Amino acid sequence: MIPSPRTILEPLGTLRRVLPLLWASSSKCALLTTFLMVLEVGFGLAALYLLKQLVDLVTTLLGDEATAAQGMEQVLGYVALTGGATLAFMVTRALSNLAKEAQALLVADYIDGKVHERAVSADLAFYESPRYFDTLERARESGNQRPAQVIGNLMMLSRNGLMLAAVVVLLVSIDWLLLPVLLVAILPGLLVRLHFTRHLYDWQRRRTQMERKASYLDWLMTSNLHAKELRIYQLGDHLRAQYAKLRGQIRRERLQITQRRTRLEVVVGSAAAIAFFTSLAYLAWQTAEGHSSVGDLVLFMLIFQRAQTMGQELVQQLSKLYEDHLYMGLLFEFLDIRPEIAEPNHPAAVPESLREGIRFEKVGFQYPGSAEPTLSDIDLSIRPGQVVALVGVNGSGKTTLIKLLCRLYDPAQGRITLDGVDIRNYSPEQYRNLFSVIFQDYSQYAASVKENIHFGDIQSSGEQPSIMTAAINAGADDFISRLPRGYDTPLTRMFDEGQEISIGQWQKLALARAFLRKSTFIILDEPTSSLDPEAEFEMFENFRERINHRGALMISHRLSTVRMADYIYVMDQGRVCESGTHEELIRKRGTYCKLFNKQAFHYRDAEV
Repeated sequence: MIPSPRTILEPLGTLRRVLPLLWASSSKCALLTTFLMVLEVGFGLAALYLLKQLVDLVTTLLGDEATAAQGMEQVLGYVALTGGATLAFMVTRALSNLAKEAQALLVADYIDGKVHERAVSADLAFYESPRYFDTLERARESGNQRPAQVIGNLMMLSRNGLMLAAVVVLLVSIDWLLLPVLLVAILPGLLVRLHFTRHLYDWQRRRTQMERKASYLDWLMTSNLHAKELRIYQLGDHLRAQYAKLRGQIRRERLQITQRRTRLEVVVGSAAAIAFFTSLAYLAWQTAEGHSSVGDLVLFMLIFQRAQTMGQELVQQLSKLYEDHLYMGLLFEFLDIRPEIAEPNHPAAVPESLREGIRFEKVGFQYPGSAEPTLSDIDLSIRPGQVVALVGVNGSGKTTLIKLLCRLYDPAQGRITLDGVDIRNYSPEQYRNLFSVIFQDYSQYAASVKENIHFGDIQSSGEQPSIMTAAINAGADDFISRLPRGYDTPLTRMFDEGQEISIGQWQKLALARAFLRKSTFIILDEPTSSLDPEAEFEMFENFRERINHRGALMISHRLSTVRMADYIYVMDQGRVCESGTHEELIRKRGTYCKLFNKQAFHYRDAEV
C-alpha cells in the first residue's frame, strides 16, 4: 500500500510542463502571485515567532513579580507586533487568494485555447476513431483549472512546509521527544491519501467508456432530436433501465473505494489523536514536576494544534498535487496530439489557374484498424470546369474518395496530383481553399441564416449581396424571405426565440454555404437527397451557371441527375469498375446501365 519514492516524485515531471503554461498565460500575474505568497509566508512565520517571544516573556514575568510591572510595556509591544504581523498575514493572504483566482481564470482560458487549437488541427482520422472520445473525454475531465491548481497547491505546500518547519523548531525547543509524535500525526495520513488517490485515478480511467455511454443514454432521453422516436417506439423505460444499471455500477465501485479509504483514515486519525493526548499528558506531568514551564505547556497546545492542522493541509496538498499530476497527464496526452497531415517544410505554391486539374493515380486507402482496404487502384481525373459524377451502391468508397480529394486523409498507395504535383507538397490549408464541399452529413449551425451561409467562406466580408447570391443559386432565397427576420432569423431555439426549418431547407442552406466560397472545385455529396423533385429539377436545370462554371465532383444515387455530368465513374467495392459519359455507359450495358434502367423502370411503367 505504501507508495514508492518514484511515485511520490512523479509530480515534479508535471511541474516542468505546467510552469511554462502559467508563464505563457500571464507572466505578470504569475510574478504577483508568487510575491504575495512569499509575503504571506513571511508574515505568518513572523506572527508565530512573535507569539513564542510573547509567551516566553509572559512566563518570565509571572515568575518574577518585581519586574512584572516594568515588563508590561514589553508585553504590550509584543502584543502590538504580533497583532500587526497577524493583520498583515490576513491582508496578504486575501490578496494572494485574489491573485490566485485571477491567475486560475487566465490559465483556464489559455488551456481552453490550447485544447481548441489542438482539436481543430487534429487529423480527421483522430475524430473517426474511439481514441477521440476517450482522449478528449479524459482531457475535459482533467479540467482547464488543473494547471492553476498544481501551482496553487505547490505554493500552499511551500507555505505550509515552511511554517511547519518553524513549528518543528519550536517543538524541539520544548522537548525533542514531541517530534516523533508530529510525524505519527502526519505521515500515515499522507501515505493513505497518496495510495487512494492513485487507486481512484486508475478506476476513473478505466470507467471512462462507461461514463461516456451513460452520458450518451442521458442525451438520448433528453435530446429533442430523438423525442419523436422515443415516444413512438416507447424506448423510455428501456433506456432508463440501461442508464440506471450503468450509474449503479459506477456508484457501487466508487463507494467501495471510498469505504476502504474511510476505514483507514479513521484508524490513522485515531492513532494521531492518541499520540497527541499522550504527549499532552506527558508534558503536563513534566510541568507538574517542574521540568517544564507553564509557557511550554501553553505553547505546545497552541502550536501542536496548528501543526496538526498544517500537517493535514500538507497531506491534502501533496495528495492533490499527485492527483493533479495524474489528471494533467490526461490533458497533456490530448495536447501532445500532432496531425500527421502537416505543413511541408517547403510547400509548393498552389497554381492560381489550373491546366490539368486533379488526378488520382493508382490510389489505395485503408482506414486505421480496418482489415480490408476501402479503396484500391483508383484512377480518376477532374479537369478545370469539368463536371464529374461518382455512382455506386452504399459502401463502395465514394465518400472516402472525397476525403482523400480534400486531403482529410492521405493515400496509403499511389498519389493524388494537382497539375502534376503531388498534393502532399502543398500547404494543406492552401490546397483545401480550392474546394467548396457539401457533405452528406452537413452541419446545421445554431446561428442565423446569414451566419450559416457565411461559414462557407468565413474569410470573406459576409456582405449581404454575396450571401444573397449564394442563397439564390442554392434555391434558398425564396423560403428565407418568408422567415420572420429574413437572413437575420436565428435557426435555433437553444439560445434565442428562433425558427425551426425543414431538413430540405437546411440542405439548401448547406448548398448556399458551398456556393459562397470562390473555389476552383465544388464537391457535392448527395446534394439533393432532402429536396423535393421540383427543387431538384430547378437546381440542375442550369447547374453550370449556378456553380459559375467551376469544376465539380458530384455523388448522387439519382441517376437522372447524374446524366448531365461530363464524365461518370462507377464504383464497386472500392474500385472504379466503369467510366465514361452517360451515353457511353448506357451502350456498354454494364453496372451503370443496370442501375439506370432499374431507376427508370417505375417511371416508364407510369408513362405507359
